[in-house]
Amino acid sequence: MSNLGKIIDPNFFKDRVAKRRSEERDETVSDSKRLRLGEENVLTYTHYDGDLESSWLKSQRQMLDLEKLAFDKGGLLMANERCDLPRGSYRGHGNGYDEFHIPCISKKVDVSEKLVKINEMPVWAQRAFKGMQELNSVESKVYETALFKSDNILLCAPTGAGKTNVAMLTILQQIKSNKKNDGNCKIVYITPMKALVAEVVSNLYYRLKDYGVTVRELSEDQSLNGNEIEDTQIIVTTPEKWEMITRKTGYTHLVRLVIIDDIHLLHDNRGPVLESIVARTLMKTETTKENIRLVGFSAILPNYEDVALFLRVDLKKGLFEFDSGYRYLPLDQKYIGITVENPLEKFQMMNDLCYQKVVAGGGKHQVLVFVNSRNETAKTANAIVETAMENDTLGRFLEEDSGSREVLESQIELVENSDLKKLLPYGFGIHHSGLTRGDREIVETLFGEGYVRVLVSTATSVNLHAHTVIIKGTQAYDPEKGAWMELSAMDVMQMLGRAGRPKYDQYGEGIIITGYTELQFYLSLMNEQLPIESQFISKLADQLNVEVVAGTLQNAKEACHWLGYTYLYHRMVCNPTLYGLASDALGKDPVLEERRADLIHSAATILDKNNLVKYDKKSGCFQVTDLGRVASCYCVSHGTIATYNAHLKPTMGDVDLYRLLSLSEEFKYVTVGGDEKMELAKLLDRVLVPIKETLEEPSAKINVLLQAYILQLKLQSLTLTSDMVYIGERAGRLVQALYEIALKRGWDELAEKALNLANMVGKITKEIKV
Repeated sequence: MSNLGKIIDPNFFKDRVAKRRSEERDETVSDSKRLRLGEENVLTYTHYDGDLESSWLKSQRQMLDLEKLAFDKGGLLMANERCDLPRGSYRGHGNGYDEFHIPCISKKVDVSEKLVKINEMPVWAQRAFKGMQELNSVESKVYETALFKSDNILLCAPTGAGKTNVAMLTILQQIKSNKKNDGNCKIVYITPMKALVAEVVSNLYYRLKDYGVTVRELSEDQSLNGNEIEDTQIIVTTPEKWEMITRKTGYTHLVRLVIIDDIHLLHDNRGPVLESIVARTLMKTETTKENIRLVGFSAILPNYEDVALFLRVDLKKGLFEFDSGYRYLPLDQKYIGITVENPLEKFQMMNDLCYQKVVAGGGKHQVLVFVNSRNETAKTANAIVETAMENDTLGRFLEEDSGSREVLESQIELVENSDLKKLLPYGFGIHHSGLTRGDREIVETLFGEGYVRVLVSTATSVNLHAHTVIIKGTQAYDPEKGAWMELSAMDVMQMLGRAGRPKYDQYGEGIIITGYTELQFYLSLMNEQLPIESQFISKLADQLNVEVVAGTLQNAKEACHWLGYTYLYHRMVCNPTLYGLASDALGKDPVLEERRADLIHSAATILDKNNLVKYDKKSGCFQVTDLGRVASCYCVSHGTIATYNAHLKPTMGDVDLYRLLSLSEEFKYVTVGGDEKMELAKLLDRVLVPIKETLEEPSAKINVLLQAYILQLKLQSLTLTSDMVYIGERAGRLVQALYEIALKRGWDELAEKALNLANMVGKITKEIKV
């Protein structure tokens, strides 16, 4: 039976009652594995290395192929073989598509449950909850641990279940605790999306203004200098930005609380960054004996105990898990898998299905449609309007003589975008970052007040809710991969999290329109069936280099100990065969000493070969090199450093310098599409530095787009524009790395050329962000 066949087998439509949950937990982490992971000694976790230090030379180390061990699907990996759907789910068939309907689970209400009243909280804590009467069920259950204890916490709960207020409780606990001590501390709040950082800063600033703490943003769009970091008590940041900061230990010595939102990001390609942050924090706690509280928030996970153990959470005290019955509004889910393979027919079917779902709720509910690009917003909105006109259903959205029409028409003259002007009279709108701020604000106001009934938007541009959310197509162009890729778990959860308005709706409706072969991934993702795995092997060599440069790891034995702090280690113990080990590996090596040693040996050998670290295979000792320092400082991959080391010459001119940049490993997935060549050829005539290669070669495309970025040329192609921004944003640190290498080698003329180029790229990047 195929995987999708198993999904629709009626025998798999079971209730997930408490007993089943308990059984699944026992299956996920057996008693023996829990012992290996340190459940018996939650607070110290120093036992698992055993005699590793004396065993380094006991056997010949094996060279592993780290690239093959890494998951080629990255964050789209599905370790589950089937997806069990809740009772009441059913499958429907249409011409060219299949549809799965998962009815909403009734919201859990326990009339005997005592909710925490705000006026019953300590007086000093009440000020942060102004305007609230009581905590909800999830918040009340976590209240005691969050506010009055310092235990690590993992809270797994649906969107809108109260994680923000739980974060506030832990922040208040730290503020209160710190006042009893020396008064100096820092709290770090890590959220994965740049768009959410400013939102969190605003929320914390407003609620904590009476506590005398400074809240600041630290992101790709907002930098802080050393003094500003020192003067800030609460830093709200992204994983990548904080990981870079923690490489410089002087800035982190006062950190006492780290809050990680959406920690299920571990499964994503960005997951190694989170693993590095947590491992570094845990090692610091062990070394300095200073308690740093870790608080993780995530969506509902099937293997949440693994994540909890990774965070050193006491499973009996700090682990809180709530199923979808605790969502702020129940969510009715529909998953549509298109079986048509012809691209044009598939695109038309997506439009037809989107129209059908929009018109089904037309007039009764507002609808938010997410699409994959700016251009697609207007195309999709116009397609729905035109189809509605053909079928005489346009009146369902806006009656001819309604007062809403007058309001909408009064705003048309204030709007600049021509597509938006055309759509507003019908009660439709579009929203994306390419609109002017004024246009975006008008659309947001009209939608928020109910005048716009259908809004078509890109995923990252809007922070609005609607009764019905439709994700039309699950692929978006990823410039890092140079291809159209499936949306990440985080993106899908964020979008469906906007379904339902608490003050107006009894439930929300989420609809995903995708390809038939992608159905199982999204069904598993949204129904607690997708195990969270580790992507750390894909970045092992680079992360090892960072720790060696920072001075935290002096030799391979210490590196093996460090690997024991990663989520990778926990998942290798729980599912060894998935990570390339033999099925009997744990019987021979209960704490995977040999495997960890081989992984470190392989990563260190790669670094040694590329001159980033000097590695003595006999003693296991590491020695930092200048190239290793540059790679760590500017977050450059070992492959790129190796390329620079091989080709960099003191006599290089601008032509060779641009060409060398285009060979960076960070751009290895950039390809030349057949439909891009004509526009690239036109750009080739406009750039200032000659390019030797033909446009058939990816390096020529990279070179052209880097120069187009510096010259701020406007491009027509969506993919070329995305590639250009991706290349330009990364070129700054790559050129700075080249400058540092040239400077250390005494090549003054080349260093000056690199510095001038770095300044040009940096100036454009700043202007774009402003």
